[in-house]
Amino acid sequence: MQRSIARLLVLGCFLQCAAPKDTEYLDEVEAISQWLESSKVSKDGVNVWPDAIDQQDVVSLSLSDGVAGKLIFYLQAYRETENPRYLEEVNNASEYILDHLPQKQDSLQKVFWAFSPYGSVCGAAFGLIEAYKMTANQEYRSGAEHIIEVIDHFALNREDTISWGLGNDVLGGLAGTGLFMLYAGEALDRPDLVSIAEKAGKTLIARASKETGLSWKRGQNGRFELPNFSHGAAGIGYFLTRLYEVTGKADYLDAALEANAYLESIAKTENGIFLIPYGFPDPGWSRPFDVGWAHGPAGVARFYYQLFKVTQDEKWRKRERACLNGIVASGIPDLPASSDFGKDEFYLDSRFGTASVASFLLDFESKNEEEQQFEQALLQKVMSKSVSENNERYWPQVRFSFMANAGDTTAFTGYFYGSAGYGMLLLKAQAKFNGTEYIRFVDDPY
Repeated sequence: MQRSIARLLVLGCFLQCAAPKDTEYLDEVEAISQWLESSKVSKDGVNVWPDAIDQQDVVSLSLSDGVAGKLIFYLQAYRETENPRYLEEVNNASEYILDHLPQKQDSLQKVFWAFSPYGSVCGAAFGLIEAYKMTANQEYRSGAEHIIEVIDHFALNREDTISWGLGNDVLGGLAGTGLFMLYAGEALDRPDLVSIAEKAGKTLIARASKETGLSWKRGQNGRFELPNFSHGAAGIGYFLTRLYEVTGKADYLDAALEANAYLESIAKTENGIFLIPYGFPDPGWSRPFDVGWAHGPAGVARFYYQLFKVTQDEKWRKRERACLNGIVASGIPDLPASSDFGKDEFYLDSRFGTASVASFLLDFESKNEEEQQFEQALLQKVMSKSVSENNERYWPQVRFSFMANAGDTTAFTGYFYGSAGYGMLLLKAQAKFNGTEYIRFVDDPY
C-alpha cells in the first residue's frame, strides 16, 4: 500500500495526505456546481440536468442518475455552506419532481429498477423527504406521500407477503424497496410502512435457498447469484438486520445471521481478509473479486457494521476490518495487485469503483495513520481523473457495457457515475472535517 500512496503523491492534485483547509473541498464542490449549472437543458419549459451530456433528452427522476441525485447533492452542499444558490437548486429539483410525479396509471411494473431506492420512484420520494426535512415545505412531504401511494398500488400479493416483481436485491428488488419503507416509516412517522417492510422481509425469507445458511438469486427466476451487497446475501442480510433493529423481532436477526453463515461459507479469508466472490455461476467475470459498494467489501462491510450496531458484538467490527483488509490487498488505487482482482484498472465511480471505496474509508472508525493516508490517496485518485476548466469540474466516463451507447465517452451528472456522486464524496469529507451531519441513503448504516 505504501507504494500506491507514493505513486499518487506525485499527481500534484489539490488534495494532500493531511487535514484539509477549511474550504478546500467546498471550492471543488462549487466547481462541480458550476459545471452542473452549465449542463442544464430545457425540458418541459424548465431548465434541468440531463442524466448525461450526450443524451440531453434523457431526464430521469432517479437517485442513481437523475434529478433526485442532484437534489441530494445540493441539499448537502447547502448544509455545509448555507449558500442560498444551493438551496435554490434544492427547490428547483424538488419542484421538477413534483411536476413529474409517478402515477398509478404509469407502466411502472415493467420499468427496470422502478421500485429501487435508487430509482425514479423510491429514489424520487427519498429526495422529496430529505428536502422536506430541511425546508419544512409541506408540498415536498405531500409529493412523497403521493409516491408512497403509487408504490403501494403496484404491490403484489399484499395480503400476507408482498413483492413488486421477482427481484430480491437491494438495488432493484424487495430488499431495496423494504429499506425505503423502513426509512419512510421512520421519517414520516408511518408505522404502516414498517408493516409493509416486514412483509417484504417475510417474502425474502420464504424465497431464500437454504442449502448453506440463506442465499438468494438476484431475481427469483434468474440464473445468476451475485452475493455481495447490491444484488445478494450481504445486502439482503443488511435489510433483515435493519428490520430487527426497527421491530425488535428476533426472526429477522436469525435470518440475517443465516445470510452471514452463507457468506462465510464462500468467503476468502486468509491473511485477515474477507472477500466474497463476484458471482455464480461464473461465466468469466473479469474480476473474481471486486472492491466497491456494489460487488465488493466496501458494500459488504455495511452488513457487518449493522450487525455490530444491533448486537454490540465486537466480532462484527473485526469482520468490518477484514473487509477493509481485503480492499487494501486489492492494490487499489493502483492496478490490481493480483489476478484475484482482474488485470484492468479499477473503476472510479460511486457504484463499483474507487469513489465508493473512499466513501467507506471516510466512514471507517479508528483508522490508523496508514489507513488515513490510504483514504487520502483514494480521494486523490478520484480527483486526478476529473477535468477542470473555466472554474468547472467534471468527470469523463466511458459508458459501461450495460448502458445505451456502450463504449462512448460522456460525462454523467448523477450520483452513481457522475458529478453529483463525486461531489457528495467531497461533501462527506467536508462533513467529517467539520463534524456536521451527512445525508445517509436508506442502505447506509453509518
